[in-house]
Amino acid sequence: MLRAQVLDETGAAQDRLGFAPAVEFDGPVYAALPDTTAAHLLAAPREALSNVARHAHATAVQVTVRAGDELLLEVTDNGRGIDPAVTRSSGLTNLRRRAEKLGGTFEVESRPEGGTRLRWRIPLTTAKHSSF
Repeated sequence: MLRAQVLDETGAAQDRLGFAPAVEFDGPVYAALPDTTAAHLLAAPREALSNVARHAHATAVQVTVRAGDELLLEVTDNGRGIDPAVTRSSGLTNLRRRAEKLGGTFEVESRPEGGTRLRWRIPLTTAKHSSF
């Protein structure tokens, strides 16, 4: 279900972007996440793709979701990169806050070959249950 929701989010961005983002999943992305974690995960690509549509002037975007000991959302575009002169970053601040609220990290950088790479990571913990 989570995989389908991520695909819905990326598909919804197609009109704003002018093209369909490429999407890749790796690991047990289908595993159940707590509702709060899933809500933040789904908001992260929405915000990231919105930023790409508004600022990047990109012609391609790759969205990757990897699950293992951590959940990684990586959004890479081929746009113009981050303009260091721009100081307003409310969308990026929202992404950072969402990750930190879940004990994770957020980083965004211009890529040497052009464009931007955003990495949003949160730890995945497995609850241990015992039955008596």
